[in-house]
Amino acid sequence: MKLSGNTVLITGCGMGIGALTAERLAKEGNDIIGVDINLSHLKEIQNKVESLGKKFYGFACDLSQAEQITSLIKKIKKNKLQFQVLINNAGIAPSGPYEGKNFSVWEKALQINVHGPMQLIYESLPMLREQKEASIINLASIAGKFGTEGTVTYSATKHAMVGFSQALKMELYDTQIGVSWICPSMAKTRMIDGVKPSFFTPVIEPIQVADAICKAIQKNPGEVLVPSYLRSTIVIMPALFPKFSLWLAVKTKASKGWLLANKGLEKNIPV
Repeated sequence: MKLSGNTVLITGCGMGIGALTAERLAKEGNDIIGVDINLSHLKEIQNKVESLGKKFYGFACDLSQAEQITSLIKKIKKNKLQFQVLINNAGIAPSGPYEGKNFSVWEKALQINVHGPMQLIYESLPMLREQKEASIINLASIAGKFGTEGTVTYSATKHAMVGFSQALKMELYDTQIGVSWICPSMAKTRMIDGVKPSFFTPVIEPIQVADAICKAIQKNPGEVLVPSYLRSTIVIMPALFPKFSLWLAVKTKASKGWLLANKGLEKNIPV
C-alpha cells in the first residue's frame, strides 16, 4: 500500500507516539483524522499537520464507552469523510501488584486497550472494505509477548491484541485490507515515566515506533517487534528454554520499574 495520499485515523493522537505518527504521516502526504479523549489535546498536532499543508479532522472519543465509538463513526460519515488506514494507538498502562488495586482500575484497561480497538475495527470494516487498499495497525507491546510482575492486566490486554490481530489478519487474508500489529519495547513517553530498562525491556525512541508503523502500512508484515532483536530474547529463547527464561526475567526484575514508577500516571487514566 502506498504511504501517501491516504486519510489516516489515529486514536490517542493528542500526544506521544500518536502525535508523532500523525506528524510523520502528514509529512508523507496524508490527511489525518485525530481522535483523543479530549479535543483540547489535539490542538498542537492539528497545527503541525496543517502547517505541513495537510488536512486535520479532530474528534473526541472515550474508547471505554461503546456508544461514543459508534457515535464517532457516525460523525465521520456525517462529515463525508473516509479513511484508508486505521491506527489503534490509544491505551493506558496501570501498573502495580495485581491484588493491590481496585479491580475497576484493571477493568478500565480492558475497556480502553481491548474492547475499544476491537469495536472501532468492527465499526470501521464496512468503510475499509469500500477502499481500493486499506490497512489496520494495532499498537500492542512486548508485554503482549511475555508477562512480568507489575504488568499483569496490561500484559493481558496486549496479549489479547496480539491474538486478535493475528486471527483478524487470517480472516481478512484474501481481502484488500492489511492487518499488522506493532510490539515495541518501552518508548520514551509519559507512559513509562520512572521505569528502568532491563535485559528484556530496553528503552527506545518514539520515532522508532512511528517508523515501524509507516513500514507496516506499506509492507503489511503482520507482527513487528521494535527493536527487532527482541524476537530472540522474548520469543525464541523462552520457546527453547522456558524455565531459564522465566528465572532470568524474575532475577533481572524485567518489570521492576513498573512497580515503582507510574504512580503519577494514574492521573492520566480516565475514570
